[in-house]
Amino acid sequence: PYSLSDKSSSNNNDASSSRNKPEGASNLVAPNTSLGQHFLKNPAVVTAIVAKAGLKSTDTVLEIGPGTGNMTIPLLQQSKNVVAIE
Repeated sequence: PYSLSDKSSSNNNDASSSRNKPEGASNLVAPNTSLGQHFLKNPAVVTAIVAKAGLKSTDTVLEIGPGTGNMTIPLLQQSKNVVAIE
């Protein structure tokens, strides 16, 4: 599980994943859209989802398919723990 203290030590900038991106692309990993995989990029959508979840500071959240982690940090800010399973 991730906690806010782990936030600074986690690093998704793995150089080996850069071979999947076109030159100049902002994501280090490309989604496999043929399998229905997409990355959540719009911060307004992330904010809305987290707000609708009604999380409490004592909650543990199970995040399925964290992808690039765009929702993981906002979930951690509202809950006690996040268990992210790719």
